[in-house]
Amino acid sequence: MRKNKIEKQNFSDLRSPHQMDRRDFLKNLGGGIVITFSISGNSILDGEYLSGFAEEDFNSYLLIREDGRTNCYTGKIEMGQGPITSLPQMLADELDVSLDSVDIIMGDTDICPYDQGTYGSLSTRDFGQRLRAAGAEARGVLLQLAAENLDIPIERLTVENGIVSDINDKSKQVTYAQLTRGKKIVKSLSEKPPLKKPSEFKVMGKSLHHVDAADKVTGKAKYSADIQLPGMLYARILRPPTLTAKLTSLDLSGAETIKGIEIVQEDDLIAVLHEIPDMADIALAKIKAEYETDETGINDENIFEHLVKNGANIREVDQKGSLSEGKELAAHIFEEEYMDGYVAHAPIEPHTATAVMEGDIMTIWASCQTPYPTREEISEELGLPLKNVRLMQIFVGGGFGGKTSNPQAVEAARLAKITGKPVQLVYTREEEFFYDRLRPAAVVKITSGISGSGQITLWDYAVYFAGSRGAAQFYSIPHHKTVSIDGGRGNRVHPFYTGAWRAPAQNTNTFAREQQIDMMAAKAGIDPLEFRLKNLEYERMITVLKTAAKNFGYTP
Repeated sequence: MRKNKIEKQNFSDLRSPHQMDRRDFLKNLGGGIVITFSISGNSILDGEYLSGFAEEDFNSYLLIREDGRTNCYTGKIEMGQGPITSLPQMLADELDVSLDSVDIIMGDTDICPYDQGTYGSLSTRDFGQRLRAAGAEARGVLLQLAAENLDIPIERLTVENGIVSDINDKSKQVTYAQLTRGKKIVKSLSEKPPLKKPSEFKVMGKSLHHVDAADKVTGKAKYSADIQLPGMLYARILRPPTLTAKLTSLDLSGAETIKGIEIVQEDDLIAVLHEIPDMADIALAKIKAEYETDETGINDENIFEHLVKNGANIREVDQKGSLSEGKELAAHIFEEEYMDGYVAHAPIEPHTATAVMEGDIMTIWASCQTPYPTREEISEELGLPLKNVRLMQIFVGGGFGGKTSNPQAVEAARLAKITGKPVQLVYTREEEFFYDRLRPAAVVKITSGISGSGQITLWDYAVYFAGSRGAAQFYSIPHHKTVSIDGGRGNRVHPFYTGAWRAPAQNTNTFAREQQIDMMAAKAGIDPLEFRLKNLEYERMITVLKTAAKNFGYTP
């Protein structure tokens, strides 16, 4: 569990920004059991250590309250993928409590532990395991308390729905609520607390309705743009037509004629703000700006040639055998190029942020996948101590990797500080597409070969500008080489901003590889599934393919 892996979200406080000192959390607790992770000790993940936390940082996974309910704290955010439901499932099983007794708080940087971001399918397979460990730790504490309370050896105790009882006499029992009442216990997470086996799961592994589904389909769920604060201004920002464009002249006189308009011009930030969004739009349209732009000569017809030509940095991903020998063994050689264009994230909810400065405290509600890194960016940009910046999540209307970058939150915070008023910034649909960090365009070149019996003998694979994830070879090929090529550090090759899009690089590499496999299978006259199984020794992948074929009812 590194510093970059914890987050949280608050659904209740939509209107009243407040700053909770992390030390005050325990002071105001009253009673209950808190499970934290150790600042200096190992995490439950082998080889991973914490760094960068101050001792006063509050790093709680869960709180078992005096009323028996449990608060689950996470830096992860909910954007439709379901951790608002799945994480409480995991905690409920380890604690032996009912699912409806678990409350989850997500994405609030003031009271949730640090997390680098919600991406990479890490909510369940990474944070979920740590949350399970916290639940197991808390259960152990409660069992010890129950053993003392009931004067029964801990080995004779069993737990169900938050009630601890004697295995031999169920009338001897005590509830979690009774055990926590009047107590204030803080315990650090052990390195490897015992977790339940899958055979012991009661809640995990079951398909449940998402707990937020009803609110989303009825419009009750609140998003960052639903935040309404007294005196709030809506912002529109003047943006350049290209990444490298330089502003050469600016005429704001037209915008200044709009009654009630506020204009901000600070360094690279030029914005108009108004209490009515449409008036801000009108004011922006009245600004006259001229730019100097570079003619790159890059267009739809030559973009892929441009990428291959500028591939200066070559990194070997894996290699085995001799390509020349593999070519000699091949009865058929295949040389193909696969090209992927730029792809936008296109979330239903565009990048959005609402910010308010109260005294020296900045509070931001942002539609983002990275509350903590965004908070750090705002702190640095505004020159505020990190503890004076609070970022909160409501719901996020889709991210897909695009909301790991959040310039809108930084811009809204800057404008709120400059104007001294609450500011809301919502990207227009045009901004969402043009200034998005697109999936990078990419080229994959593959030379492969098969023997007369359909055995793959050769695999020469080069991926340009997509990245190496998913490129490493897992088929059983005696002679293969895979390289990943990009422009090198500091060399801007793409004419657009680029970034993570769904599973970065995996989509490009998987498509190219499996398309090539299908092509070879067709030439060999072998069913695509049988061809893959023939060229696999990796047992896990073999199991996946056979299971998928069975569940889909596929027969060769």
